[in-house]
Amino acid sequence: MTSAPAEPLGARIRRLRTGRGWTQRELAEPGYDRGFLAKVETGSRPPSEEMLAYLAQRLGLTVDELRFGRPPGVAVELRASLDEGYRDLEQGRVADAEARFAAVAKQAAGYHLDDVECYARFCQAEVKWQLFDVAEAQEALEHAGELAGAAPPWLRAMIVHRWANCRFQHGDPGPAIARIEAELAVRPLDPDAELCLLTALIHPLMEMGGLHRARRAAEDGRRLTRVATRPDFIARFHRQASQVWHATGQADRADEDLTEACRLFASVGFDRDAARCRWARGYLLRHLGRLDEARAELTTARDQLAAIGAEEGFAGATLELAEVRLRQGAPAEAAALVSGVRELLSRDVEARGEATSLLGQVARARGDLETATRLLREAFEIQTGASLHGAAVSTALRLGDALRQRGHLEDAIAAYRRGLDSASGTDA
Repeated sequence: MTSAPAEPLGARIRRLRTGRGWTQRELAEPGYDRGFLAKVETGSRPPSEEMLAYLAQRLGLTVDELRFGRPPGVAVELRASLDEGYRDLEQGRVADAEARFAAVAKQAAGYHLDDVECYARFCQAEVKWQLFDVAEAQEALEHAGELAGAAPPWLRAMIVHRWANCRFQHGDPGPAIARIEAELAVRPLDPDAELCLLTALIHPLMEMGGLHRARRAAEDGRRLTRVATRPDFIARFHRQASQVWHATGQADRADEDLTEACRLFASVGFDRDAARCRWARGYLLRHLGRLDEARAELTTARDQLAAIGAEEGFAGATLELAEVRLRQGAPAEAAALVSGVRELLSRDVEARGEATSLLGQVARARGDLETATRLLREAFEIQTGASLHGAAVSTALRLGDALRQRGHLEDAIAAYRRGLDSASGTDA
């Protein structure tokens, strides 16, 4: 890979001239005299913008290639390197990807390629996201955002998408949704960028109870898939839209979307995301009561995510597998699965609430109603504090049932009422 230059502009002009076997007069004339070019080459006189454009044209370069010492085609070369590094990241070669992204970011900065540097910084944020370091990922995304004005629309949209993911994981879904909707309000957007932003809206809206708004986003996104060009963006949309179809009783449609998403991710070598689609399909199958199929799909997803070092996905798939095993009458195995990943889950407020609720269900299945009550109450507080209304309603129902089993009827009624309050506080 070409390294960033350190030579002065005048010395660069002299090197390019002599490399072509030209005299100063041959390069300078007819636009300028030899003496003026000599002063430029020694650095005693800076060239005007007009002269720089003239010299660049004579040398067969763009002005910026001459000004910053960019080899022709270096921007294309660096973008291709980032694309390759992203595939490394998706296939678990995290260290290789991280080293590549850092090198490209440095080179792009040296060549003043703001759009390429922005992409490299975004890729560095993706490494942190892959490592489940949400705080570092958000910080890296904010650094990428400093150069987003030079970036193509799809990249600006992806920066917002991931930033919103980070805010959601920190328990701030409101600001996440507000920023996505603000970006969507800015026109014109290209189809890939708009699809990316609509995809980012779906999960936070659903967790906050905004099913109707999430469905509108899914319907709008479905139309965009006909004109969008990036298969990874189309795949992410299908994966997220499946949640809407599942929630609205369209299980076959949800399964079709997940199958298509998995196919598209595999076609571009995005192994991590393909495995996450298997995880999502296991979740769907669990809700359909097809527990043996769900267990097989989640076990495969979990193994694939572990093999590529995707801790966040591995932990999430493990948690879902634990839910399946609990339903299959294996509470001890379910508890062991949750305990094995609980440290990883603690970094994600949504997963932390889900894990605590699941452990409460395990305790209830074992007949330990006091522990079940404590854990379910803790899970409910986590979920309501993070505005995860849908999950909070389910937990409130379980908490009320556990309290009723203990004979605490007034407390049970209060728990049911809090669940209703959480549901009524959601978007219509």
